Amino acid sequence: MGFLLIILNNAAHQVEGMLTRRYGNKHGAGGMFFNAVVCLFSMLFFVLTDRDGFYFPGALWIYGGISCLCFATGFYGMYRALQLGSYVISRLISSFSGVLVIFYGLFYLGEDANLFQYISIVLVFLSLFIMNYEKPRKGEEKEKFSLKWLAWVLASLVANAFIAILQREQQIKFDNQCDNEFMILSLGGAFLALLLIGLAKERDQIGSVVKYGTLYGAGAGLMNGAANLVGLWTYYYIPISAASPIRTGVGTVMSFLVSWLIYREKFSKQKLVGVFLGLVAVVISQIG
Repeated sequence: MGFLLIILNNAAHQVEGMLTRRYGNKHGAGGMFFNAVVCLFSMLFFVLTDRDGFYFPGALWIYGGISCLCFATGFYGMYRALQLGSYVISRLISSFSGVLVIFYGLFYLGEDANLFQYISIVLVFLSLFIMNYEKPRKGEEKEKFSLKWLAWVLASLVANAFIAILQREQQIKFDNQCDNEFMILSLGGAFLALLLIGLAKERDQIGSVVKYGTLYGAGAGLMNGAANLVGLWTYYYIPISAASPIRTGVGTVMSFLVSWLIYREKFSKQKLVGVFLGLVAVVISQIG
């Protein structure tokens, strides 16, 4: 069950990423406002899917306040990265956030891991390293990425790691009773933060976002909400230290398929080896 949830989580995130990239490449205006729309619809997803009534204990506001800053950074960071660089490389580097999450699960929560899970962890990050480090062929220049692109990817990486950690922390703190409330605070706060920054820096672009970005933002937001809800459910079945490398491996394969089949990006043999290792890691993780 946990593995199926991870597949659904990644599938929803891939659709979200494609919608975000589509808007960014086709229109590109009002990044803050666009991501505010994404956050708003993602928050509405959790409002509409709540079944037990809302309960907001005082301590939850602290978790939600920190999380909303991470969501705002993660949303806008990936939006800018997808504008400035390769879809697959941006997604793959951001996947290194799993390193921090694994350390959190193994060494802070003290979760158990068997030999197969450790092998899976090693293979996943060996896969990412191989895919992101490649010497240029003779006579070719190495693919160049801007420092601005790298800064946004790294910002998204750190933010996404803390989002996952805070999600699990609040589940432990509130005994799995406040998932929807936590996400409403997180995404609602991110919506307000991005909206205020947009009003300060991109006020002249709000009309373009309303006209062209509402549909894309609504779709991306609903996909983000679905991905986060399924991600929270995953922790009911799989420890976070085990779920993170599996999610990264599945995400590696899915990002490759999207880039290859939809965006027609070309890959060297080295990158194909990296994808294969990611697939092997997912298979091995299921043995234990």
